[in-house]
Amino acid sequence: MERRFLLAAVAASWSLAGRAMAQPAQKVWRLGMLMPDTAPALRRDIEILQRALRELGYVEGRNIVFEYRYTDGVAERLPVMARQLVELPVDLIVTYTSGASAAHEFTDRIPIVQVAGPDPVSVGLARSIAKPGGNVTGLTIFVAEIMAKRLELLREIDPEARRVGVLLYKSHPANPPIYDKMGATAAALGIDLLPIEVSGAAEFAPAFSVWRDKQVQAVISHDHSIFALGTNAQQLARLAIDQRIPLLGAVDQCRNGGLMSYGVNIQALFMRSARYVDRILKGASPGDLPIEQPTEFVYAFNLRTARAIGVTIPPSILVRADEEIE
Repeated sequence: MERRFLLAAVAASWSLAGRAMAQPAQKVWRLGMLMPDTAPALRRDIEILQRALRELGYVEGRNIVFEYRYTDGVAERLPVMARQLVELPVDLIVTYTSGASAAHEFTDRIPIVQVAGPDPVSVGLARSIAKPGGNVTGLTIFVAEIMAKRLELLREIDPEARRVGVLLYKSHPANPPIYDKMGATAAALGIDLLPIEVSGAAEFAPAFSVWRDKQVQAVISHDHSIFALGTNAQQLARLAIDQRIPLLGAVDQCRNGGLMSYGVNIQALFMRSARYVDRILKGASPGDLPIEQPTEFVYAFNLRTARAIGVTIPPSILVRADEEIE
């Protein structure tokens, strides 16, 4: 009887081992991280995305790996790095600002999740917000509308503002809708816009020289990371302060010395983008996932900069601020 029990146990162990061997290995997803900035500047945002993915069951090294491509703010690197990710290939590309357009140039098959950027419909990446139809989905910050809103807020701070510079990234896909939205708002407010497109930090000072000669009363900056983060943002702030010109832009730019910001909570968008990644990896088509609009906005003032350039923020406006930077 002991012999029969032993044989049954051995047979059961073989059966269990056979079933274990038959089970397929867990899929390891490869995510391409196409980031138009430096790694240090985006460390906090990337960590937020990774934490959100872990909460959804994705553990780096076990069932997901990340292929990072940082452009370090050099626009010419973006298409090169987009092509590298497509040729690896990766299972999905996560990107922001102009990264979605760059990646789409090389693939209409690999899903692309835009964390934050221009309206994909206006730049030709999607058929509609409700049903994108292609391989691009994610979140938009509707930068054209935000730029126009900054113009309205500027008028509240300075009712006498009549000439306003606009700082844009050269050939950015969001520029045409920005011109349209800001142009309509400026016409309604009786403001003349003086836009300048630049491709790097070396062109910041010449742009401000032009605006000084044209006697602009403020400058509104695009949200591109080349303007909002690190030493570039600090350089822009210093140029504006030296000329006593209010600089309005992204929240991070305001924290780096700009006067005022009105924009979306970028960290919230990185967190929400994890849901798109999860749904696509589980089989959803990006073309069926509606593009989300921002729901969290930040209105901020840098009071130290206000004192430096001699601008007084009316209490009725300051009380609406989400953040006061000293």
